[in-house]
This record gives sequence, C-alpha cells and structure tokens, in this order.
Amino acid sequence: MHTEEHTWYIEISNRPGVVDAVGDGICGDIADLGISGVGGVRFVRLYLLCGALSEADAQNAATRLLADPVTQDYRVGPDGRLRAKSGQWGIEVWLRPGVTDATSETTLKGIRDLGLLGIAHAATGRGYVLSGDIAPETVNAICRRLLANDVIEQYRYYPGTA
Repeated sequence: MHTEEHTWYIEISNRPGVVDAVGDGICGDIADLGISGVGGVRFVRLYLLCGALSEADAQNAATRLLADPVTQDYRVGPDGRLRAKSGQWGIEVWLRPGVTDATSETTLKGIRDLGLLGIAHAATGRGYVLSGDIAPETVNAICRRLLANDVIEQYRYYPGTA
C-alpha cells in the first residue's frame, strides 16, 4: 500500500484519425454563435485521481478503465493542466465544489474494483482544445455562452505552449 498522497491528472482523447464528434459539434455551435476564427475543437475527458496512488496505479486505471485502447489516447501526469500547443487554447470545465459528480462516484468504484484501494477521491471534467486565431475575450465568451453552466460549473482557460 502506498502511503504518500498524490493527485494525478488524466486526459482521455480520441486518437488522430478517429472522428471527434463532440469536438466537431462544439466547433459548429461556436460558428452558430457568430464567432469566427476557431479552426477546430478537440474534446478531452478529464479525471483527477487523489490518494495513495503511484503513477503506475494511475496509468493502470487509465489503460484498464478510463480509455478505450482502440480509439483513444491518454496522458497521465501530476501537472494538472490540459495539454495545448502554441496557437491553441486549453479550456477545462469542472463541477463546482459541493455539486454531486455521479461520474466520479462510478469512476471510484471502478478503480477500486481494479484492486487500487488507495484512491480517496476522484473528479471528472471536460476539456476543449481550441485552434485558431482567437482573442482571450472570445475564449471567455465561448466558455460562458456554450461550454460551462456557471451555476454548477467553473472553468479556466489558458494559451497553449510550444
């Protein structure tokens, strides 16, 4: 049993060449809002796993439970920031504290069923990587108007790095 507490950040996204229906739909919704400049959207499922888990445990959860090995890629890291490249914007949407996260409860059960008993808490979120020439104010408007329900969700966005 691991004694040191860690928080692992996991991203799950479709592999290149696999249709990203959610991302494509969001891109269309952005255009329907009359917002131009967005060249593409990639959808990412986000997980935070907290507890006495090693990186190998988090990798195990990602490969055996969270990601489809045929159509999806995953990334596990301690950094807690959505991966976005230069010229892109990373957007994360998470439930506000106190809002019930039923998906995280199912995730906790599944991880414990894998025999990883050191997990204490899980959270689930949605990530979006926007490509194109987009001003920060436009990214904020997209978040407020389309991607997050401010009553129950909080969001953050940041420019990608090289």
